[in-house]
Amino acid sequence: MSSFKIFFKRYLQFFLYLILILLVAYLITGSSFALGLIIGTIASAISAFVWHHYLYRAINSESLYISSGMGIRFLIATMACLFWVRFPEAISIYGIALGLTLTYVMILIHTFISLKQ
Repeated sequence: MSSFKIFFKRYLQFFLYLILILLVAYLITGSSFALGLIIGTIASAISAFVWHHYLYRAINSESLYISSGMGIRFLIATMACLFWVRFPEAISIYGIALGLTLTYVMILIHTFISLKQ
């Protein structure tokens, strides 16, 4: 199975469902927190894909140099926060911050599930 299919099964489906739910919530309420959460969740999904890609490369590499993609993930988080800088009245920074942490929560949940098996 390809790396992207594994990633899709483990993480991306959850992100897509969550983004759709948040989009409906934003359309109903018009909340700036929900919009920030959508932006943060999208950035978190991209960040999770970068993390998974670098992890897959590190596992299959025989090189001594292993990268985790930290710089790229930092840039993704910075780009998400720049939306708040540009539109502070329309987007909540708390929603963006919560959305950005979803990747790490999912990694922890996946780890605990893997440890139980």
